[in-house]
Amino acid sequence: MTSTHPHYLRHCGWQVVDSDGAAAAPLQGPVHCDAVVIGAGYTGLGIARTLASLRPGADIRVLEADAVGAGSPGRNSGFMLEHALAAPSAEAAQSLYQAYRAVHHSMATLANLDQTATATVFKGAASPRGQQHLQAMARHLEASGQPCQWLDRDAVTALTGSHHYRQGLALPGSRLVNPRQLIRALVAAAPAGVTVHEHSPAMVISRERDRWLVRTPNGTAYAGQVFLANNAFAAGLGYGRAYSVKIFTYAGLTPRLPAPLFESLAPGGQWGLLPAHRLGSTFRTTEDRRLMVRGMYGYEHEGGQEVAKELMRSLTRRYPQLRSVGLEHWWGGTTSLTFNGAPLWGQLEPGLFASIGCNGVGILKGWLLGSELARLACQQPHLDVPGMLGRAAWMPPEPFRQLGFRAVSAVEKHLAGAEK
Repeated sequence: MTSTHPHYLRHCGWQVVDSDGAAAAPLQGPVHCDAVVIGAGYTGLGIARTLASLRPGADIRVLEADAVGAGSPGRNSGFMLEHALAAPSAEAAQSLYQAYRAVHHSMATLANLDQTATATVFKGAASPRGQQHLQAMARHLEASGQPCQWLDRDAVTALTGSHHYRQGLALPGSRLVNPRQLIRALVAAAPAGVTVHEHSPAMVISRERDRWLVRTPNGTAYAGQVFLANNAFAAGLGYGRAYSVKIFTYAGLTPRLPAPLFESLAPGGQWGLLPAHRLGSTFRTTEDRRLMVRGMYGYEHEGGQEVAKELMRSLTRRYPQLRSVGLEHWWGGTTSLTFNGAPLWGQLEPGLFASIGCNGVGILKGWLLGSELARLACQQPHLDVPGMLGRAAWMPPEPFRQLGFRAVSAVEKHLAGAEK
């Protein structure tokens, strides 16, 4: 049976301050409210905040399966990307870019982030094939009026301290954050009318006459509207299985590095590198002098020690001097992939709405899709999300789905080459 929420094997390595005001009591007993949002990630919190602004006085409950920030959204690599890297047209890409910029400003204000993004965020290519990907991306960005800047080999080496990369494409305006801390800050800033309940996984949802019932281990919520913002875990509640699949990705953090060593890895200050190929490895620095590596994909199930070994191989290919340093933390997190990269977004049934299928680009996109879904539910003007991002395509059932995933992954891993 498909799980309704994650059961992670390892704790997330991102550190937070527990006294930040984000702690929330579990749902207890029967609760009658106006709306229930399943998932306190970026999408779920975007839904809740927008509902509260459009419906003053409404009682909105947000259910988080784990502690606030410990679930999937707090386990990513912390890139807030303003750029629309994929869209059906230049016009759609420009509209999305402007929307992501507005969301970025709003989230930074809510979370009390510095309004100036100082880290250099860029796409990096380590192979001729990777350079071809960057050239195609640059053409897309320039055609849609999105800023970018080429970095030659020397410039990438000056940023990262590594000679592994041939070229880079900088994405001005993007930001690096501690994603777990960001989630907790957004929860602490929740508006009046929004109540977050942690350790409250939705186990069952059902329709009862003119309202929805959502059952958790310790309580039951009754509401006129329910919003699914739990990505592939919505399948465990009976929705979205034909359109998305749960994928595990993995990240590791080095111990805090001595200042001279860290400065040799970040001579020009904080930086974040996204791979030219989707199965390549992501790298970034952190403010507490660590290096993060993220890579690998696992189908439906979390991997074991082989993950740590592969992350170390990626790390030492770029930084052989870190072989003896190792990784202090490594962990898995889930994302939801759709066959064609488009989200399952909109109204599924009367009073039931969903935004499923982040496809690994989560923070700004997730908040935007959540906010626009709330506007749709309130019958307010909203972005034409299907027109801009497409509609999720049907996926074949098992075992064909897994066989297809493994076949495509094998080919893509080969094509990724030095980007891994």
